[in-house]
Amino acid sequence: MDIRLDAIIKKYKRDKREFTVLDNISVTLPQGKFTVISGDSGVGKSTLLNIVAGLSKPTEGKVYYGEKEITALGDEELAKLRMGFMGVMTQNCELIPYLTLGENLELAYDISGKSEKNKNSSSDGNGDSDSNNGDSNSDNNNGDSDSNGDNIGSDKEPLAEELASFSAELLDALGLSQLRNEYPSSLSSGEIKRAAIARTLITKPDLIIMDEPTANLDRKNVRAVLQLLKRFSTQGSTVIISSHEQEAIAEADFKYELEHTT
Repeated sequence: MDIRLDAIIKKYKRDKREFTVLDNISVTLPQGKFTVISGDSGVGKSTLLNIVAGLSKPTEGKVYYGEKEITALGDEELAKLRMGFMGVMTQNCELIPYLTLGENLELAYDISGKSEKNKNSSSDGNGDSDSNNGDSNSDNNNGDSDSNGDNIGSDKEPLAEELASFSAELLDALGLSQLRNEYPSSLSSGEIKRAAIARTLITKPDLIIMDEPTANLDRKNVRAVLQLLKRFSTQGSTVIISSHEQEAIAEADFKYELEHTT
């Protein structure tokens, strides 16, 4: 489903003065595409992503996921939607300090609710994948998602026993394999950012929203992150990021540039 922003306005008050950050933004972000939102610093990219993710309410305007207006949902409904449907990474990339990198990924998967859902589906009386709306039907996945390591993101709900394998696959794609058992205190800022990206993707979300995922990374890691996100989008996930990177903008299927309000 497409994501539609209808006449979004966001205003803030600072020192008794009102500032308009986003002014009448109307745009449709296409399903299953890699979208990059660009613009100068301070133009409102993070604000817009927070509104798309349901983390912030617009002052005026509406956001639709398909035909569903998410700006009309309460906090609890939005939290459930994010847990079961999307992966969101803000610029605050902190990991849980007392868990290893691998354990941070495992916890993200567990709290998403997918581990329990998979447990229930695996113990279903008839064990038929069609009972889960056909998401794991071999006709939809061409019967090869389990055997093809390149199909990152293609099977939306990996079985619990496949979690370790998929986690390793993500860490390898991001150059973090050797750090799986390390704690965040021993990681560099770039390694923490890439770990946060892996944590966001571990549930194979349908909607991926990331704020500046390539900022402050070297060229090699920028390329690795973009290749991974592009792979998710080509396999059906809707990917929306903000970025200053010309390389990211060049990779985008859909580009939207924000400008400063006047």
